Amino acid sequence: MSSHPTPLQRLYQLVQLESEDITTLIIYGLGIGLMSLATPIAVQSLVNTIAFGALFQPLLVLTLILFVLMTFSNTLAAWQFYVVEMLQRRLFVRLFGTAANNLQQTDFAAHDSHYLPELSNRFFDVVTLQKTAAVMLLESLGYVLQTLIGMLLLAFYHPILLAFDLFLITMLILIIFVMGKHGVSTAIEQSKAKYAAAAWLENIAGNPLLGKSTHTQNFFRQRTEQIAVDYLYACTQHFRILARQNIAALALHAVANTLLLGLGGWMVIERQLSLGQLIAAELVVNAMLYGLTRLGKILDNFYELLTSIDKIGHLLDLPQEKELGTSPAVKTSAYRVVLDNVSLPQNPQLDTLLHLNLQIAPGERLVISSGTQHGSVLDLLYGLRSPTSGSVSLDNQDLRDLNVGLLRDTIALVREPETIPGTIAENVHMGRPLDLHAIQQALQQVGLLEFITDLPMGLNTPLGLQGAPLSREQCLRLSLARALSQNPRLLMLDQVLDHIDSNYLPRILDYLVADESPWTLVISSQQDQVIKACSRHCRIEQGALVEINSPAEAW
Repeated sequence: MSSHPTPLQRLYQLVQLESEDITTLIIYGLGIGLMSLATPIAVQSLVNTIAFGALFQPLLVLTLILFVLMTFSNTLAAWQFYVVEMLQRRLFVRLFGTAANNLQQTDFAAHDSHYLPELSNRFFDVVTLQKTAAVMLLESLGYVLQTLIGMLLLAFYHPILLAFDLFLITMLILIIFVMGKHGVSTAIEQSKAKYAAAAWLENIAGNPLLGKSTHTQNFFRQRTEQIAVDYLYACTQHFRILARQNIAALALHAVANTLLLGLGGWMVIERQLSLGQLIAAELVVNAMLYGLTRLGKILDNFYELLTSIDKIGHLLDLPQEKELGTSPAVKTSAYRVVLDNVSLPQNPQLDTLLHLNLQIAPGERLVISSGTQHGSVLDLLYGLRSPTSGSVSLDNQDLRDLNVGLLRDTIALVREPETIPGTIAENVHMGRPLDLHAIQQALQQVGLLEFITDLPMGLNTPLGLQGAPLSREQCLRLSLARALSQNPRLLMLDQVLDHIDSNYLPRILDYLVADESPWTLVISSQQDQVIKACSRHCRIEQGALVEINSPAEAW
């Protein structure tokens, strides 16, 4: 069973968060609904006044009262519009902040089953959520309140009109809840098909060489057609439900209008209802039943509202890293690393480790030269994964007992070129209190300072989404400079040096393994130059550690 809340549960949670503004909107809506009765009641009074003899003074008073009430009603409507605008803004900021924080703190294991860049596209549903929420709060809520107040007025006119109210309520329940039983689920399936199409376009754009041959173009075309067919099928399934609800609502509109006219006329003939009351009842019911002609659109907005909440909710439901634990000891010396009888689970998406034992002395330079499990070892050391058995410790502190966020202030892992839209300086310091000299020194150590200095804006050069104007290799060195500027007690490089320009590699490598460098160094690499530069060399084969070169005094 899924652990995700249902769309209705998510809607309830959202309503709770915005309960104050929604309560305000309901109060305004009740006021507007009551004021909407001013016109039919005024017409009823006018007809009765004329029937008993026309006088100018009562007409003038009635007109002035109606003007005051309409002005008050429109003022409430304007305030409603303002409150909804503020709610929309707060909704965006709240969800944006929560999504950004959740993506930052997402448990690394979520990457095994989710492609987070594609999942992040769900945030675009916040625009749909804003628009549909505005429609539901301004139009739909107003219609519901106006209908309830109008039904209450009709019930006071005559018991037969009370029965008419009950008939309307019964039919609306049938249309909304019975005929729309699977409306939410089909709307969600339609949304899934939409995002499947977007993901396919993202795949095509992300693999520009893959679809260039005739065979692959035909394959891509077939896949595109299949995704389009799936989307159309999902749309058809949802539209069937929406269409029958809309047709039923329109039929009810025709029946209810006709029924009220016939009943009202008969009651006037039987003197059970005055002519003014009949006209007032017709005005009230016409206002009520006008909403039936828009019920299909209202329900469509409601389904879109629930669908957008569901999609955004899956982005917000990503499992989070635990922020519990103590702070690591405040030191500047290199870490002592111990993996004691560590195992990771057998999983097709993970590299398996079986009873791995590894000890790394403070300041040691270790290289892992082969095997796919080196990535899992670095994940363990960086606190991205937890072993199923055994323990990982730094300076005799078990990682499970430490706050991983604070721990990562003292260690660094570089795996891929990672940049954000911002200046080069921002991409180095990332909010840390680094002065200009520290930034320049880090860039100098990776051979980037001269190139960046020659740029028109130097360190203030803005980087694009892919790090332009820097190349991918330069972005990798920039990521390395960011790690070096941290002066970590444990520095881990996952095949980074294998992709560094050979013109810069010797200089970078010399700095990394220098005795005065303040870290314990763990590198995964296949390059002989890197292997020879490190003081210790090992391989991980079939989940076990194999020592290739271990100096006598390594521990």
